[in-house]
Amino acid sequence: MAVNKLDNQCGFFARFSFRAANKLIDMQAQGGKTYPTKMPLKMLQYSADNGHVSAMTQLGNLLCDCGVGQVDKRSGLEYVRNAAKEGDAEAQFRLGELYLTGNLVQQDLQRACHWLAQAADRGHADATPMLNQCRQQLGL
Repeated sequence: MAVNKLDNQCGFFARFSFRAANKLIDMQAQGGKTYPTKMPLKMLQYSADNGHVSAMTQLGNLLCDCGVGQVDKRSGLEYVRNAAKEGDAEAQFRLGELYLTGNLVQQDLQRACHWLAQAADRGHADATPMLNQCRQQLGL
């Protein structure tokens, strides 16, 4: 797991909770669980709510992908959006992808290009090809 320099802006307990949550998630995955249990999700939520940008992205992605209902999925979208605004390349890529596909949000190619360009500028490996696809759809 790469250390995001944005995460150094949050407090010790948020960073500790994030690391502990990921250890639990890894242990559960080795045991065959495909989705984390409530405890590591709560730990990620604590970290995200206390400014840990990688926790925002990770929790947001989990909720977007595996949330039980629309409330979970919308909450996940907000975590991803907040992390993207904080400058997290993975969150920017995911938000651009969501706008490009129209998944969880109304399709908006302008916003998709914006977020994919942000992710590409921050070095996200998959952002440039998707940005080119988005620009082609816009006729640019």
